[in-house]
Amino acid sequence: MEAFDKIEDIVGSNYVSDSEPVLYSYSRNADPILRGKPDIVVRPKSTEEISQIVEVANETKTKIIPRGGGADLTGGAKPIGDGGIVIDLTRMNKVLDVDLKARIVTVECGISWSELCDYLSKIDNGLYTGSTGPASGFGATIGGGLSNHSVGGGGAAMYGAVTEQCVGLEVVLPTGKIINTGAKANSFMDRAFSRLGLGPDYTGLFLGDVGIHGIKTKASLKLYPLPEYAAFNTFDIETTKMKPSVERATEVMLKWQHKNIKIHDFYFYTETYARLLKMFQVKKSWTTADIKGSVLFYVTVADSTRELEENVEKLDKIAKEAELRKLGPRVEDGNIAKWFYEEDGRWQWAHIYFGMFGPGSGSLGTCLKAPTDLLPKYVDLYQNWIKANTKALAEVGGGTADFIVFGVYPTYIDVTGGISIKPRPQDYEKIYQMWKSLLISQIKELGAMHYWMGEIIGHSLVESGALTPEYFEFMINIKKALDPNKIMSPDKFYLSKQY
Repeated sequence: MEAFDKIEDIVGSNYVSDSEPVLYSYSRNADPILRGKPDIVVRPKSTEEISQIVEVANETKTKIIPRGGGADLTGGAKPIGDGGIVIDLTRMNKVLDVDLKARIVTVECGISWSELCDYLSKIDNGLYTGSTGPASGFGATIGGGLSNHSVGGGGAAMYGAVTEQCVGLEVVLPTGKIINTGAKANSFMDRAFSRLGLGPDYTGLFLGDVGIHGIKTKASLKLYPLPEYAAFNTFDIETTKMKPSVERATEVMLKWQHKNIKIHDFYFYTETYARLLKMFQVKKSWTTADIKGSVLFYVTVADSTRELEENVEKLDKIAKEAELRKLGPRVEDGNIAKWFYEEDGRWQWAHIYFGMFGPGSGSLGTCLKAPTDLLPKYVDLYQNWIKANTKALAEVGGGTADFIVFGVYPTYIDVTGGISIKPRPQDYEKIYQMWKSLLISQIKELGAMHYWMGEIIGHSLVESGALTPEYFEFMINIKKALDPNKIMSPDKFYLSKQY
């Protein structure tokens, strides 16, 4: 292949491959059924190499798919259909600069969230980026998180999605040109400190773009001191004759968000998910806890013991007024919030998604953002969908569709869930259609705001008609201007068919 020889000249023979085992290993992400085998896999070490590779792709009219850690659950880091060049950024994993005066860290986008958090924890009495990436942050990269508006690893209730912390990017455009956004777009400024001020927010064009607008090579993120004081409590919520547990939890979550209390995180586990965490021993010492219903927990942080005590008093008062049962202080007593905050549980609670039914199993992701008050309606939607599809799921190796919820700053929630399944190849198409039906139900019935666009969710948005004609035309025109040869993740949102 013409492109292979040219890319080999750029990166060297050790970092490009077209061997079948390598191509196969890059043909899927973490979900169990979406597949697309590339023609070439390349692992560049610099922005300049990526720029040259993109130029080759334009010359040879070969599509490109950027890839970080491959933890995506909706087909975002692999080809849609076969063919193309997967650019694996994980060799670009350096911390480039820590600006303690401006409180900004600049990194290469192939570094993982856990690597960055570990690095920052040793600086200036401990620093972090606020919202610490997705729950797959042990392996998920900065570039992947920024491409999907990721949340869930910790800090989201205080700081929002990881993209809220980004103040600037270095990006290789689909033409191969390299630009900086934010303050460093000014040729006389060599420090990243704000993404706003030089006209439109073009940093935002590349955040949540799932790789359709360019390849993020460097990112600058805000820094915050690690909280000096933290407290955490967990509550058991049983369904009563008067009110389901999810309605009781929703009322508490709304009050927690509206009272302007410093909450670092709060999570809601459905009754099913709480049972699964115990059954699969995600935290072994939690398996004996006296939990009868769903679970709601919070983590609050403060700068002094007095502030911390006040935070806890306010949060607990709201929970007590709702008659939630507070569990004991130890993890063994059910205080999973302690595990979440002190023992890296923020990057472990999702593990059962990836292997509930053993090797070959996985989850069909449906993660979305929603107003907090809509949570009971999402519960109804999931339950109704499962009721209508129980038999069909059983026939294709499926289990249940379930989710957990966590708070996101300032006043909304993330409904993180999916369908646990162990598929057989002959059932892939049937499973794909079932997955899409759940996504489109969420989109049409409740106006779901999905953020893992990948393959199936982006396609579902287009097929469902969720994107207004005017908005979709605007989106197409931007893509056309940036990517005239249709080489950069061209099949997402069916964009390659639009111009």
